[in-house]
Amino acid sequence: MKYGLSESEVKRIIQDELDKNPDLKYYINNPYFNEMLSLLIDGVSKAIICNGEKILNDIERELRNRNRLRL
Repeated sequence: MKYGLSESEVKRIIQDELDKNPDLKYYINNPYFNEMLSLLIDGVSKAIICNGEKILNDIERELRNRNRLRL
């Protein structure tokens, strides 16, 4: 079962926010900056997804521990 957003959905949300001001792409017309921005979007997306998975795992572990204590 999948909970939360996928990595591609997170990337799309971040990209949509950046696209709200498209003039920035013309003011900062540098291929290195564009590559850095792309890597940053990928990294933030992965971090958000990993954090969500860790939260879910932590909750599941806590529930298992509580159930074990009740037995």
